[in-house]
Amino acid sequence: MQCTQEKSINNDSRGPAYAGSASCVSCHKDLSESAVHNSHFNASKMLTGSADSLHIPDGDFIFNEKTKMLVRNRADGLYQSAIINGIDKKTERTDMVFGAGNRAYTFAFWYGNQLMQMPLNYLTKEHQWVNSPGFPEEQIYFGRPIVARCLDCHSSFADVNLVQGDNFSIKEEYVKNSIIAGIDCERCHGPAAEHVNFHQENPTVKTANAMVSYKKLALTQRVDVCGVCHSGAGIQTLSSTFNFKPGDTLKILPQYSAYRGEDPDVHGKQKQLLEASACYKVGKAECISCHDVHEQQKPTMAIYSAKCISCHQDVKHETLKEKNKAILANNCVDCHMPIKESHAIDFQISNSKKKIPYKLRTHRIAIYKDLVKGK
Repeated sequence: MQCTQEKSINNDSRGPAYAGSASCVSCHKDLSESAVHNSHFNASKMLTGSADSLHIPDGDFIFNEKTKMLVRNRADGLYQSAIINGIDKKTERTDMVFGAGNRAYTFAFWYGNQLMQMPLNYLTKEHQWVNSPGFPEEQIYFGRPIVARCLDCHSSFADVNLVQGDNFSIKEEYVKNSIIAGIDCERCHGPAAEHVNFHQENPTVKTANAMVSYKKLALTQRVDVCGVCHSGAGIQTLSSTFNFKPGDTLKILPQYSAYRGEDPDVHGKQKQLLEASACYKVGKAECISCHDVHEQQKPTMAIYSAKCISCHQDVKHETLKEKNKAILANNCVDCHMPIKESHAIDFQISNSKKKIPYKLRTHRIAIYKDLVKGK
């Protein structure tokens, strides 16, 4: 397909080096159409009207006999209300949603130029409204700011101003119209204005100009592009990770801690867990070995297992009982990348102190002896 769209004025808040994802569509239509449905593109979204597209029900959450939260879908948006002794003490409308909805949604509202986390999260698999992680168990809390470090991984850009608050504190305020929600093309592929301009002027040239080729990057560089977000919130930086581009390495980020043999939490630390895997250490597995971020639908267990078997054709599984060997061709993952509980995140359920653990699949590919014994 030729690049034939006319040049347009660049309004991208990241600056003139960026073309905006809409510029990618004319040449990369299929990739663009599938990408807008995947988890990365939907890592966050601005909510300016009805929440019908999220398929989130109304709900109540009881803290105690005097205190509860109401969640209501209205024509103009999704609202959370604090009810104390039957009186509506505070109601806020959702302005931003975090998460693609595979497991959960987190919600935020504007308080001036700050983004504040709303009291309740929604768990999509459990179909349940829950108290946001780390929030008080007995009272409603609207006071947690969503800091820039959150947007570093859940958006493609946000312009932040540091403002002096009370008692010499510093608070982060956003330039509202600067936020580019979700992970767009240029967040992963780097600024593309030069690339777009070249191919608009030279539509017959099919070799990509002025873009970094992932295939030509070293293994560590390819993994680090994913790792800039999938290394957890523990990365400490002096500036935003929005400046990270393909070809950079995480070692350029101040205070980045490389894997040193620990057992990282399953939430957000996929890179460290992968680095602990023999498959990665011998250079046979990286993020894109199993994940295509352009795909709309996730592969099945059988497809993932075929990727494993392509390298492990001679494995005998001698300790596995004969009756369980039928699963081998269709599901390597549950045994070698089991689902584990996060120690960093859990969710309090309504009218109870009980908490639901946040469960994720570990990316440490290994032989788990406790699972072998269970077979």
